[in-house]
Amino acid sequence: MRKTIIVFVLFFVVGLLVACKANEKWEVVQTIDYTEIATWEPMETPVEDSGNGSVVETNETDGYVTIQAAADGWGGVQSGSITLDLSKNPLIMVRVYENPDGSKWGLKFLPDNPLEGHEWGFYLIEDNNFKWNKYGVVDVRDMLGETIIEAYGEKITGKLWLMAAGGPEAIVSVSEIKIVNTK
Repeated sequence: MRKTIIVFVLFFVVGLLVACKANEKWEVVQTIDYTEIATWEPMETPVEDSGNGSVVETNETDGYVTIQAAADGWGGVQSGSITLDLSKNPLIMVRVYENPDGSKWGLKFLPDNPLEGHEWGFYLIEDNNFKWNKYGVVDVRDMLGETIIEAYGEKITGKLWLMAAGGPEAIVSVSEIKIVNTK
């Protein structure tokens, strides 16, 4: 199983590099480094005191911030409002410095003023154990799908939720998040 995931990630990264070379229009529209992530507030979920994790360390020597799950075993921190232009086929790249065995991490997008049933946001990167100073990458438009795009439009504003999961001691250390428009 692990070899399959590694092979998939390698093929995906090679595909991204080939696509990047073929499409010189790629543009990094936002880089959120660990020092900015360290200022993010605990997630605000529909259930009080659920999922509101915290920043537990900022390592300036190696350049990462560590986020710990909440007491209920999952959760993290949320960004301020950001706008994603889905007409530009954005990718979000999360550089994970470390995610210990037994811990997982994920990334969600919560629209500002979510429609009924969307109060928990949308997974962009589902809970996983990807680690070792590598990037987790997601095609946002593809992950959200046309139904969500029809509901919110091509430009969608909301917050990123960066989460640890797997128990109250679960952590994830992150170096940066990049938003890259591919069109």
